[in-house]
Formats: sequence, C-alpha cells, structure tokens
Amino acid sequence: MRSLLSLLLIPLLAFLSAACGDARTPVILAATTSTYDSGLLEVLIAAFNREHGTIRIRTVVMGSGEALELGRRGDADVLLIHAPEAEEHFIEEGYADERVPVMYNDFVILGPVSDPAEVAETDTPGAAFEAIAQSRALFVSRGDSSGTHYRELALWKTARIDVFGPWYVESGQGQGTSLQIASERAAYTISDRATFTVLQDILELKPLFERHRSLLNLYSVIRPEEALHKGEAQVFVDWLTSESGQEVILRFRHHDTEEPLFRPLVRGSTNPVLPVPDLEEMY
Repeated sequence: MRSLLSLLLIPLLAFLSAACGDARTPVILAATTSTYDSGLLEVLIAAFNREHGTIRIRTVVMGSGEALELGRRGDADVLLIHAPEAEEHFIEEGYADERVPVMYNDFVILGPVSDPAEVAETDTPGAAFEAIAQSRALFVSRGDSSGTHYRELALWKTARIDVFGPWYVESGQGQGTSLQIASERAAYTISDRATFTVLQDILELKPLFERHRSLLNLYSVIRPEEALHKGEAQVFVDWLTSESGQEVILRFRHHDTEEPLFRPLVRGSTNPVLPVPDLEEMY
C-alpha cells in the first residue's frame, strides 16, 4: 500500500511545490524503506535542505527494485538504495553512469527466543536458512523486490532451497511492518540492523545469526540519466558523499547507542570513513 501511494504521489510533488509558493527546485529522491524506518532519511533531508536553500528534496519510500523502476521511467531524480547486483545491472543497461557507495551496515537473521530451528547453532547464513527450511519453522519474507528481499533470495540459493510451503510467508510490506509481522507470528526473518535496532524494544525477536561477511549491507546513491533535474540531483549526490553528509550519517544514533546505525564510506571506495576494529574482519 505504501508503494502504491508513493507512485500515485510522485506526479503531484512538483505541482504542490509550485502551488504552495515554494520557489525551490523539487528533486525527487526514491529511497529504500530501511532508511525511512530507521529515521535516517528524515535527518539527512533536513540537513541537506538547511544547507541548500534553492533545492527541495521530496522523498518517496519503497523497495530498491521499485526505486530502480522509477529511475528507468525518469520519475525519480536520485535513488538511495541497497541492491548492489540490481544496481550494476541498471548501470549496464545505460540508465545511469555510476553508482556511488555511500554507507553500509549489515543484515541480521532474527527469530523467536525459543529458536525452534536452532539457527543460533549454525555457522553460516546458508546453514541458518537451511535449518529454518528443514524445520518448517515460520519465515516472513518481505517479498517486495527490495534490497533485503534480494539478499534473502541469495541466501536461500546458497542454502540450495528452492521449494517453499505454508511455512514461508510473504508480507509485501516494508522492513518495519515485516518485522512486526514476524514478531507477532513468532517467525524467523532477515532485517537490516538499523531498523531492527530502532524497533527492537517492541519486538519479540532476537538476533540469532549476525556479523558475517556475506551479510554486508551496502547502500549506494545513483543519479539516473532520465532525471528531470540532473544538476540539482548531482548536488545532492555530491553532498551525501561529502564531509557534511558523512558527518550526518556517522552521528546518527538510536538514543544513546555507541554503534552508529550506518557507517559512511570514503567516496569512490568501500572503505569506511571510521574503521571499527571489531567489524574490520567482517568487512
């Protein structure tokens, strides 16, 4: 429902800016749900708008796959997403010149405290997913062509699982809603760490497998070739990967947590701005 509403609202954004007397150029940013559900997106946009008085960032929130489709159609000026393989395909098709890695965190395999599939006893994400499938324990998938969904499908492939049954439920929802469904149904699921951290106090879910190299969650920013406002969109891309943008990302916390929810990357590389010793081996 959120994605449908976003698609319907896109053509209205520029019109509403003009109708309300806002002279700033509206730039449409299609961003993945995890940046919204974690609260980062709101903070980033507010910081950018304070520094750039002639540009107004308008956001639509959806899965990475849907965001890429908007980019193909020219309905979004900038994409902030986390589906590296799909992004590379987008570039190869000629829809953009480059994807710029901007930040990362990691995915976490979650489940009920009782852990009926004994996921906590496994030693790889593939083995964790295989244990879930063999036990027929309930699993909630986003099923929405999001970056999280793409990674989940890759893990099922690694586990050599291609037959699913009633134990496998597709929510068709964003990350926050999918986590709540998994919690209510005592099911397993996979989530980006940031969204889980923000919502964990209201969830009956526990991290059962985490901090593995294959669970890296890389976010990139892309300016599609079909962008209506290419110049202004590039200003946002440049700001997001500048010291100002990196500082906003690095300082973003949930309450008083020591670990940032996202870690900014040095532009043009996958090296973190501020390496963290206990994560260096994983990344």
